[in-house]
Amino acid sequence: MSLRDGRAKSFRFLWGGQIVANLGDVVYIVSVIKLVYSLTGSVTYMTFVPFTITFSGLISGMAAPIIINKYNLKHILYYSQMGKTFLLLALTISSITSSTWLLPAVFVLIALISFLDGFASPARNAMIPFLVEDEKLVKTNSLVSISDQITLLVSWPIGSILLVAWGVTPILWMTFALYTASTLCMGLIQTVPGNRNEAYQQPIEAIKEGWKVIWKSPQLRTISTMNVLESLGNGVWVAAILLVYVNEVLHKGEQWWGFINGAFFAGMFLGGLVIYRFSDKLEANLGRSISWAAGIIMGLTFWFGTTSSPLTALVICLLFGFPQMARDVAETTVFQRSAETSLLAKVYSARGTMIYAAFGLSSILMGMVAEHFGVRASYLLATVLFLASFIVSILNKAHLEGGRRKTAE
Repeated sequence: MSLRDGRAKSFRFLWGGQIVANLGDVVYIVSVIKLVYSLTGSVTYMTFVPFTITFSGLISGMAAPIIINKYNLKHILYYSQMGKTFLLLALTISSITSSTWLLPAVFVLIALISFLDGFASPARNAMIPFLVEDEKLVKTNSLVSISDQITLLVSWPIGSILLVAWGVTPILWMTFALYTASTLCMGLIQTVPGNRNEAYQQPIEAIKEGWKVIWKSPQLRTISTMNVLESLGNGVWVAAILLVYVNEVLHKGEQWWGFINGAFFAGMFLGGLVIYRFSDKLEANLGRSISWAAGIIMGLTFWFGTTSSPLTALVICLLFGFPQMARDVAETTVFQRSAETSLLAKVYSARGTMIYAAFGLSSILMGMVAEHFGVRASYLLATVLFLASFIVSILNKAHLEGGRRKTAE
């Protein structure tokens, strides 16, 4: 088998394993939220599930460079998925009992699973440039984004339906099977070179390395600034605020809340198909795509926050997918080309930490604004933040165009 064939086969294992893992992740979250609610009957305890996931992801994102420094990307993916599988098995077995110790055990296991997941995400994104030729990066990133959105679009309703039909424990057993299949796929990926630092490096230096790359690169610094501003605004799309918007602005019930979410994911899927089809045009206009996507998202957010028509809100959510997917694919490609492949995982880790922190702050901020000034005010504030991101892109338009891929010396 040639080197190119080996890389193509490894990418298929990476891609397939991640699809199965993403499906398992969504079904697992649906099951855990239901499990916590059945144990406590408290909505407050339910909200601690996403909080625990976000907080653990933030901590692991900060620690990821130390692990990336010591282990190969393939091994990080494989062993983190294996660890998640064993932790999920422990959670599944625990769900059979109704003992008083179950609730704290559930949250500990949720935290540990999310902690391991924080290593896998930068490792996956950093592996793609090792396995895919440079001229195919945009198309490959589009394909990965499409598959992610299809998984989300399919797994939420399927998970909810199966949860009602089967109950929590059988669904967790199904998740365990999905995680096991994903672990096997990760194990079949060939080992990629170039990310391990053979020389000893102080942990704090390993953590700082990705941040330094972002700061020194005009492209990455500009995009990261935009990401922080946009993440601060993205808190308006959390389930709780959307539910308030549907009830108080659209005057509809939970059924329309589901329609809104479904339209958003459907738009991402359709947008992904369009981006994949016209990937060559996106390839030639990465910087412009990022900038104009930011402007369109700003306009759609303002329109969404000011309309009172349920049908209009549904159409806006459907339209959201097109600029969102164009921006995500373009940003991913610029990141993959603007940083050395040997440092890419650390760069993704630093970027993920920024986004996690900003989004966590946004969830609290937008909730407070919605509670004290009304839910429309939160969307207007988000519009201002997206406007700031758009202005940053205009002022730094020369920096947004990514160069060719950089490799380690």
